[in-house]
Amino acid sequence: MPPRALERIVESSIGAVKPLALFEEGFHLNGNKLDAFGRQFDLSRFGKIKCVAIGKSAEAMAYEVGQKLGDRVAGIIATPIRKHFGVERFRFFKTGHPFPDKVSTHAGKEIHGLVLSSGKEDLLIFLISGGGSAAAFLPVDGVSLNEMNKTLKLLFDSGVSIDKINLVRRHLSILGGGKLAALSPDTEKISLIISDVVGDDLPSIASGLTAEDSTTPAEAYAFLRNRGLENKLPKSIARTLSRLDRTLPEVSLKKNFIKIIARNSDALNAAEKVGVEEGYNTLVLTRFLDMDTESTAKLLVSIARSVEYDGRQVPALILFGGETTVKVTGTGKGGRNQQLVLETLRNVAELQAKELFLNKTTFFSFGTDGKDGNTGSAGAHVSAIVLKNVKGGLEEIKRYLSRNDSHSFFKKYGGLITTGPTDTNVMDIMGIIVE
Repeated sequence: MPPRALERIVESSIGAVKPLALFEEGFHLNGNKLDAFGRQFDLSRFGKIKCVAIGKSAEAMAYEVGQKLGDRVAGIIATPIRKHFGVERFRFFKTGHPFPDKVSTHAGKEIHGLVLSSGKEDLLIFLISGGGSAAAFLPVDGVSLNEMNKTLKLLFDSGVSIDKINLVRRHLSILGGGKLAALSPDTEKISLIISDVVGDDLPSIASGLTAEDSTTPAEAYAFLRNRGLENKLPKSIARTLSRLDRTLPEVSLKKNFIKIIARNSDALNAAEKVGVEEGYNTLVLTRFLDMDTESTAKLLVSIARSVEYDGRQVPALILFGGETTVKVTGTGKGGRNQQLVLETLRNVAELQAKELFLNKTTFFSFGTDGKDGNTGSAGAHVSAIVLKNVKGGLEEIKRYLSRNDSHSFFKKYGGLITTGPTDTNVMDIMGIIVE
């Protein structure tokens, strides 16, 4: 059984960054005066108010805007999450993720047209969240959707971090790197963003649809070459990136208010508060974790051993925020969070073989969007007690890891964290609980 605090940690950290809580606090209309997270707008100055919502939080964010602005606003929603709010006056597109599909390109075309048709008398509201790169995607000339997805699969399977994936993706997109917002330079624009990248780098969030981007296609190509991926790519990718670097479009972003309204730190703060309330000596060790799962697992186990051995800070809760990467070599079910937790169990099993026990510790990791990899679970938790039930011991754990089949392991032995879609996405929360 998991520590009783873990359920509260999951619930509170996700709840703190849901659109309902965010817009209740930061988005207010008083007559014609709109206060959008600290910036005031007089709506009487505008003709049409158009809204574009893109990403995993798109429908929930659009719903909150619709509740506040009523029939003043209409627009488009592009999201990989099934429709469950039914927002009035918005066209809804259920898109692919993490790979864009034909619906993603259809949504991209419709959004492109809506923004391009906006004038200086209009107000454009962009609601952007993680998953937006795939939810509204239009490849540049010379690259097909299939070629783009082959490139993305190579990057994902190679364990490339999301900021580098989006470096490549935004330069192969008609909409990324601020090019979407630049379609209407004279229109007043509001971009409200839920960050799902380490360090909240704006061009990396949903490929920076409305953010200024100082990088170039040449940098994207240099990264692919330096990672040894150049010869594994569709030939069109290198050719197109080289061509684009000679013909960079002018991206002019004016009248463009951007505000990050939620980030991983907000979820971590809520988890930290739960730890304190539950009586744990609580520490947020880092808000910028950006490592592969194997290295992260070793770090977590090393810290847990130190806390258990010292004993003075027990009971302890140590939290980490960020995102890990996984090199995919198998065809199993799982995601980076479940893979990380199973990696920690492998490390614990190896230590127990040397009589170095970790019986007082629970390790956990979950995605705040409620979906980990190709599964319907958010993540997993585990403690050394599980080893008593694993008949194949360390070798069985290794087999599941080699197949990238962590979900099947936890489905068999218990430990899955399941929340369902959360309507938000601020990366992952990882932790150690030592009783």
